Amino acid sequence: MMMIKSIFVSFIIASVLLTSVFAEVGGKRTLVVLENLSQKNLYSTFFKTLEKKGYELDFQPATTEVVLEKYGDFNYDHLVLFAPTLESKTITSNAVLNFIDGGNNVLIAGSNKISETIRDIAQECGMDIEEDNTLVYDHFNYDKSQPDHSLLVADQFIQDSPIILQGLDKPVIYKGIGHKIRSNPLNFAVLTGSSTAYSGKKTNGASTKLMGKSCGLVSSLQARNNARVTFSGSIELFTDKSFGTTLEKNQSGNKEFVENLVSWTFQERGILRSSQLELVKISTESNSTVAPDVFTIKDEVSYSLKVEEYDGVKNEWVPYVSQIQLEVIMLDPYIRTFIKGDSKGIYKINIKLPDVYGVFTFEATVQKPGYGQLEHIIRKPIVPFRHDSYERFIPAAFPYYAACFSMIIGTFIFSIIFLFNKDPKHIQI
Repeated sequence: MMMIKSIFVSFIIASVLLTSVFAEVGGKRTLVVLENLSQKNLYSTFFKTLEKKGYELDFQPATTEVVLEKYGDFNYDHLVLFAPTLESKTITSNAVLNFIDGGNNVLIAGSNKISETIRDIAQECGMDIEEDNTLVYDHFNYDKSQPDHSLLVADQFIQDSPIILQGLDKPVIYKGIGHKIRSNPLNFAVLTGSSTAYSGKKTNGASTKLMGKSCGLVSSLQARNNARVTFSGSIELFTDKSFGTTLEKNQSGNKEFVENLVSWTFQERGILRSSQLELVKISTESNSTVAPDVFTIKDEVSYSLKVEEYDGVKNEWVPYVSQIQLEVIMLDPYIRTFIKGDSKGIYKINIKLPDVYGVFTFEATVQKPGYGQLEHIIRKPIVPFRHDSYERFIPAAFPYYAACFSMIIGTFIFSIIFLFNKDPKHIQI
């Protein structure tokens, strides 16, 4: 009986550890919502790429009700919406937003007609989609083999966050609706129109809302809980036809663009974690370090933290070699500095604590475009000197010490003179 209990406990512990490992790097359960299941063949290359990576795809038509959450647990880790006319009877915008708030990822593709459900989701994620029956046109940067000027050759990729597209420089074929991205540090314009692009209807001409590089084609959101949302105004971007399109005898970059975009959206790159924190006091007398529970003002301390980045290709954690920001805060930051990491992802610095006592927060953060939010917080009390810890003699007070001792010596000499000197009035003649 005892053996059965031990085996059962070991099984439970192993299950919990295994679950925590998978939760740390993200799951593979993916729901794909299509207009109808017959369209699955249009994106066969895209879906096969996901299946090769181990994603478990569950295809559902937009005509049936979809349940993302049940009894507080999410049934999926990722959501792919290839149904631009999705209605609330299939899935509500609040359900998708709760799915994002739970730390899960969403990929949305649209067309020239977008339902209110998709618009509400995109608007909550910082993207305002153009009105229906509009397309993005460009009379200079379009596929010259086709007379359609809405078939764009787009190459205005994001520059300040190379981790998203990993340095892709091949232009892509794009045909779809445009959108405006809000000025928000959490939003990224992954692909925009060129300076000659504009959004409008073919019959009415250009729209005054979206013109030039402000016309978004593909945008993403990196939420504070590390959930990622990507919206593409073109569902044709993911089709097998666009993957095989040639531009001036060279194949388009749609396949590489989609693979890089989706791998980042599904958190295969740019996810950070921290470990091996060391906050110790540097002892000048013995030239050693100790880790007290309470620090004293003006202590010399050593702060060390290991930061790793998840590599979805190798399926392992690798050192994150860049820099992190460290703040020592009590209501306001008293110390703010940047630490550069070594080849092992170790960030170490020696700092002197402020001459203020209280409960301080040591907060290490990484806020880099395209990377997940990393915050490592530890709180430590800093106390004033004990009554016997102050210096006995302060060099700056030497003049006052001299004045004090001079008064003592002067009083002593005056006392001797006063006691041993005879009063002239009592001298007899």
